[in-house]
Amino acid sequence: MRRLLEAREPMDWIGVHQFLGFPEDRAAGAQFVTRRLSAAPDPERVVLSHSTQAILTVLCGSLVGANGVLAVEELTYPTMAKFAKQMGFNLVGIKLDEEGIVPEAFERVCEEHKPRALYTLPTLQNPTTAMMGLERRKEIVAIALKHGVAILEDDIYSLLPEDVPAPLAELAPDITYYMLGTAKSIGAGLKAAYLVTPKTTDPARLFWPGSSMTYWMIAPANAGVATELVHNGGADRIIAAVREETRARQNMVAETLKGTSFQTTPECLHVWMEAPSNRELLEFVGDCKRRGADVGPASSFLLAGGSAPHRIRFGTGKARERSDLQRGLDAIAAAYFS
Repeated sequence: MRRLLEAREPMDWIGVHQFLGFPEDRAAGAQFVTRRLSAAPDPERVVLSHSTQAILTVLCGSLVGANGVLAVEELTYPTMAKFAKQMGFNLVGIKLDEEGIVPEAFERVCEEHKPRALYTLPTLQNPTTAMMGLERRKEIVAIALKHGVAILEDDIYSLLPEDVPAPLAELAPDITYYMLGTAKSIGAGLKAAYLVTPKTTDPARLFWPGSSMTYWMIAPANAGVATELVHNGGADRIIAAVREETRARQNMVAETLKGTSFQTTPECLHVWMEAPSNRELLEFVGDCKRRGADVGPASSFLLAGGSAPHRIRFGTGKARERSDLQRGLDAIAAAYFS
């Protein structure tokens, strides 16, 4: 921040709106996303926002709209249901397996419901932790292209694993709106997220001041700090440190919850765990919370019909110290084995 204040005049930031981001920050965003894309996109295709959530409000309003259909993974980010209710569009769920979206199920959804877009987390899917393989990604892209479905790719968990297949945006840049936020890999309080729009899309048309009646613009100081971290290598150092801490915390999960069944990976920030078969799911969730562990039932991620598995999800990153996480894990173990 000190270097930023030396390099930029504060009145240059706050004297005028830069709805898509200042040119230097859009250029840094184009550099940042090369951690996942093979080549830096034209900065004119990059939009800065204060969060992936804010980007989604604009995209859902612009691309899906009232009475439209958005295809989502059968279990997904719960806030999507709030967006749908607020904007008046419909959600249709797609069956999942261990690699995420099942191609045949996506094909059926496209044929029967004619979605305008697909929202997906192909890397460390929330909540299931599924990792979509490259061949599966190619299948999903082919179906979207066949049916004229735009792809809203949320790649927020992708920077912690070191071996991840190419994004859908790499395979289908003309139909994919690619989102890469910093909340999970650098810091939630930084409030910086980048969108790369398709080559044929005019970002200014989608992200105009009154779009969806929401405020998506990033605070200039936040954007400047993110740009400084990109240029000085700080982003890479922080991501490496978060990756190391995440692995250590997943070791704690494995040790404390030995004897239970759960899905996760060493670099994943959440855990998808089976509840005891002899307990009602919500009763088990309540028991965990009474003992001090904040966990969510699978039903809270089921937004568009279907049946929820007998599972819970919990995060490993929110606890400030490992000792705090350990208390939460001990509470889950106590509830599970009681």
